[in-house]
Amino acid sequence: MSITTEIVTMKMVEGIDKEDFISIVGGLEKNYHSKQPGFIDSELLYNDKTDEWIMIQHWDSLENLRSASKKMFDNPITEPFVKSIDPKSVKMIMLPQLGMWNIV
Repeated sequence: MSITTEIVTMKMVEGIDKEDFISIVGGLEKNYHSKQPGFIDSELLYNDKTDEWIMIQHWDSLENLRSASKKMFDNPITEPFVKSIDPKSVKMIMLPQLGMWNIV
């Protein structure tokens, strides 16, 4: 199965602490992304050196990823997340998976 990976880097707006942001992203994933067709999984990372958050998501197709991303800003469920990020800081890339190795 070939999947599409989305990597998003972003910064929070001032006044939100890390624990609150993790909770906000958890709500976004549980109440929005996980209910979208083609969603597989996601993870949230933080880079102390750049003060940036990195979200990595896997989808079954580029089409389903684009559809979910497009609808996201019109859905009231996503509002806490949208209001918590600095829109100027957001960088997104969407890439097809070309190989995968699971070494135990």
